[in-house]
Amino acid sequence: MKKLLYALLAVLLVVVVGIGALLALVDPNQFKPLIAEQVKKATGRELVVSGDISWRFFPSIGFSLGKTEFRNPEGFAEPNMVQLESAELSVSVMPLFSRQLEIGNVSLHDGRVFIQTRKDGLSNLDGLGQQTEVKAEPSVKDEAPVAEPSTQTEPKAAEVWTISLAGVELVNASAVIRDDRAGTLTNVSALNFNLSRFAPGEWAQAEFDITGLNGEMNFSAKGATELFIVPELNNAELKNLQLSALAKDKVNDISSVTLALDKLKTGDWSSVTFSAKGQVPNLTFDAKGETRFMLNEAMDVVKLQGLVLDSGLKGATLPRPEMAVKLAADADYDVKQGMATLKQFKADIDEISVNGNGSFKSADIPVIRFAVKSDNIDLDAFLGLDNAKKEEEQTQTASGNGGQAGQAGSAGTATQAAKDQEPDLSVLKTLDVAGTVELGKLKAANAKLANVLVDMKIAKGVLTLKQLAANLYDGSVKAQATINANGKLPTYKVSKQIRGVQIQPLLVDLADKDVLAGKGDITVNVTGTGLAEKRIRENISGAIDINFADGAIYGVNIPEMIREAKAKLKGHSTEYVKEERKTDFSSMTATLKLGAGKASTNNLDIDSPLLRIDGNGETNLVSEDIDFTVSTSAVATSKGQGGKGVDEVADLTVPIDVKGNWSDPKFSLNLAKLLKENNELEKKAHKEVERGLEKLLGDKVKDDEIKKAADKLLKGLFN
Repeated sequence: MKKLLYALLAVLLVVVVGIGALLALVDPNQFKPLIAEQVKKATGRELVVSGDISWRFFPSIGFSLGKTEFRNPEGFAEPNMVQLESAELSVSVMPLFSRQLEIGNVSLHDGRVFIQTRKDGLSNLDGLGQQTEVKAEPSVKDEAPVAEPSTQTEPKAAEVWTISLAGVELVNASAVIRDDRAGTLTNVSALNFNLSRFAPGEWAQAEFDITGLNGEMNFSAKGATELFIVPELNNAELKNLQLSALAKDKVNDISSVTLALDKLKTGDWSSVTFSAKGQVPNLTFDAKGETRFMLNEAMDVVKLQGLVLDSGLKGATLPRPEMAVKLAADADYDVKQGMATLKQFKADIDEISVNGNGSFKSADIPVIRFAVKSDNIDLDAFLGLDNAKKEEEQTQTASGNGGQAGQAGSAGTATQAAKDQEPDLSVLKTLDVAGTVELGKLKAANAKLANVLVDMKIAKGVLTLKQLAANLYDGSVKAQATINANGKLPTYKVSKQIRGVQIQPLLVDLADKDVLAGKGDITVNVTGTGLAEKRIRENISGAIDINFADGAIYGVNIPEMIREAKAKLKGHSTEYVKEERKTDFSSMTATLKLGAGKASTNNLDIDSPLLRIDGNGETNLVSEDIDFTVSTSAVATSKGQGGKGVDEVADLTVPIDVKGNWSDPKFSLNLAKLLKENNELEKKAHKEVERGLEKLLGDKVKDDEIKKAADKLLKGLFN
């Protein structure tokens, strides 16, 4: 027993003597030049240890490091890339004999990192890790010595070491990330991190908090989680992850952002909840959601299942003061392909509900594909156009025309500027988009459509509407169009076929104009350059063929005008009951030719049981002026519009002038042309005038001077 005690005392004495010798004979600060030299070789940068390096032996062997600076190359705004005020590290000795590496608490105080990218593109991170050249000792390239046969047995496989860490403490760290090319600056003023005892196969607690400034935005965040490293050190897990953050500048106030995750393990599903609340210019939001999340074991595919997002929005930029937005979907993201896929999504934006799928592939020109469906979309209500129209009508009714004259000039200038402004189509050159939209019902610009199908594509600066099909007002429409944005001005080509559409309710809904009724077929083929309203009117060319049946023209009663012409020809006053100002027809056909800022026709033909109408003329697409002449022939019949009174002027051709503009067309009887085109009527009219003069003047009508005056009067009436 005494021998054992002596042996232990001897060992203790050796240790004490060894430690004393180490403290007396070995000054760790003498290794500073060696450390600096090795860092220089490894990184090409200088390491300056200005603080002391000191040993620590209780309760474990370790050292503490004073102020240390890792230099930047010349030409950067700060001399140091990394600096530390102090650091501590210790290792337990006895476990080493059992192949156990037990590291004590690692503590780093007042660390600072500075990263800069200069205007010339050079960064202080460039060149790190490039070792400086070290001259190698010359080697002898003689014949390799023959290995002596060994009688020793093969060594056993290395035993596995176990590693544990008492903790990591990062206290009051800071960082600056500065990009002079982009003009951005992020300043992390305080970063604290703490990791509890950490060992493979055990759960460790981690916490952090951070505050800083990104540009003019102050931000802060904090979080906590539990970390698990498997014994093989080839995988890790998280659980109970909690993150929260906020940010604020002069115009933005993100008051709360939260994220909670129950666990994170590759190949397993995790439950995630999140929320965000705050205010940006003209918009206040309050959003929350949840999803199931999985990262595959290869860590290159992320899956979201059962994603639900519910957000309330308020702001002046919205179509209405308050809106509710809901989204439900499944999603995948393939890291290698850069492909995000949205599966079976459903989005509800107030009363608008859409569903479908889509994908986004990251590339120099992003590739987007989509298929969207909805039962009913009312764009007018969604965009607030219905309310805006009602408010405008109420304002006009309340104020009349008074008080608006002072605003007319500026409003007119603004309107004209808008008409001259080309839309910015540069985005068409930056996208590769293709997809379809199917709508059960659609209301837009007060027009009502059903069974809408849109098939479109954007590629290489060209928007192609491959198909637009819909049912509207008892008929149908099909259209194709292209817009090419690659030239100085965009060009377009449109073809459209409208079949069996009831024109009257369509015009009333679209333009609030009740000027035409009937069942119509319209074929449109037009091209043009420029999409500003003014350029469209000036440059559009092509043709529009119309074919209407069983309708009426509102605003003019041609049979009434025929009876008026008859009365005037007889010198009688028009004694009849005023009828509705409309002209019925059984068919109307015309071809409108577009070009040089005008729309013209020379083959207007309107037929009815009572009338035959031919017309020609033009309208200016820029000024909206109208200049048409309509020649009307009455058909002998005692039935139909006009009744028996028209029989007396059967086969009479009555010319009617259509003047004015689109918003206020004017219809008038061209009496002079009427008489010229109907010689018998002109002769009869002359006789009626002469007879009237005889009754008025008696024998004086034969006087030469009076005859000259009468002839002059007649010429004025009939020319």
